[in-house]
Amino acid sequence: MVSPLDRLSYAARQTARVAWYAGHYAAGRRLLKPMPKPDFAIGPTPGRAELTAGMRAVFAREWRDIADGLFPAPRALDAEPGEVLRRSLRYFRDLPQVDARRHGQLDDEMPPGTQADGLPDYYRQNFHFQSDGWLSEHSAALYDTQVEVLFTGAADVMRRRALSPVATWLADRNQRDIRGLDVGCGTGRLLAFLHGAWPGLKLTGIDLSRPYLDEARRLIGRTARVKLIEGATEALPFDEASLDLVVSSFLLHELPKEIRAKAIAEMARVLKPGGLIVIVDSLQKGDRPDWDGLLDLFPHYFHEPYYAEYVGGSMEELCAAAGLRPVSTENAFLSKVVAFTK
Repeated sequence: MVSPLDRLSYAARQTARVAWYAGHYAAGRRLLKPMPKPDFAIGPTPGRAELTAGMRAVFAREWRDIADGLFPAPRALDAEPGEVLRRSLRYFRDLPQVDARRHGQLDDEMPPGTQADGLPDYYRQNFHFQSDGWLSEHSAALYDTQVEVLFTGAADVMRRRALSPVATWLADRNQRDIRGLDVGCGTGRLLAFLHGAWPGLKLTGIDLSRPYLDEARRLIGRTARVKLIEGATEALPFDEASLDLVVSSFLLHELPKEIRAKAIAEMARVLKPGGLIVIVDSLQKGDRPDWDGLLDLFPHYFHEPYYAEYVGGSMEELCAAAGLRPVSTENAFLSKVVAFTK
């Protein structure tokens, strides 16, 4: 049972978080040189008031789920003030390198095929113009701050919208019997939220980046209930129909079209009949037609080589082609959350 004090505590923490990252966003815009205006057609875009209302609506929805007992209020993953400040300093120190990449002055740091590390060529890129792509401890330490600044403090709440369909599905199940997988788990934030809400779940996170997996272990802490392994989303090292729950957040738009289809087919392959797949990713064209212009602009201002093709497609059609049946869909600020079963 939640109290008015619980609600105030939740609101205060989320408001402070949004203010912190919105301040970083505003300061960063002053430090970055303007990008050339796009030379292609742009769809309609929302104003600041509409974007703010959209963000507030996601937090309000999360609080309703907490108040209804679907899952507990999330714990703060970055509660240590000194660490938050250190990551903030790293973010601002890295901005000049990010800006140089945005303007084509550092575009040959990671030529495909030179790492001799077995990673696929599509992976060896400076996604979002971030330093070292996904391939270093430096990048892993910067990533969460970069993403929260981009979404002005709303990245975690968008990820956590995956908890709502998971909670509904878990209602008549024993969590200790459930084996779950986070595909492309990155720094482990969605895994940490799942583990925090249902500590009995047996969870595995898989990612191609060893440094990001190391960051995930630091975030989640030592526990036998969460395992982290290195591997590719398009070749999951699990038997057919061996998992009850599969989740993924902000991965699919980073994959080439053919790899994206393989990834979804792999998720479907390893899922048991009656199991659940929950995917959080960017809105696609037509999900919010009056916001389509944001989807046009995003790959222009950030290095997202596969994003335009992703937003022009349909997650629902891709999952249907893999033999999955839709359970629910929710637009959550700049993301959508889709749940499927088999």
